Amino acid sequence: MVKAYILIKAKVGKEENVLREVLGLSVTEEAHKVFGPYDIVAEVRGRDMETLIEIITEKVRKIDGIEDTQSILVIDSEIDISSTNFMT
Repeated sequence: MVKAYILIKAKVGKEENVLREVLGLSVTEEAHKVFGPYDIVAEVRGRDMETLIEIITEKVRKIDGIEDTQSILVIDSEIDISSTNFMT
C-alpha cells in the first residue's frame, strides 16, 4: 500500500461539498477541514503508485468545487515505535 496526503483548495462556499465527496471515496482514510492556505487535508491510500496517481488525477481532482490540490506522497513505512530504542 502507498499513501498520500492531499491538500485541497476549494472554491468559496464549496468546502463542505468537497469534503463530503472526498470522504465518500473508498480510498480516503481521513479528511478534515483546516485553516490556512488549503481548506481540506485528506489521507488516501492505493495498492501501488500507479493506482494512487490514477486516484488523484481521475477521482480527487475532478471533484466539483476543487480549485487546486497539492499531493504529498509518503515515502516511509509505518513503524511500531514501542519496539524501537526511541522509548528508552
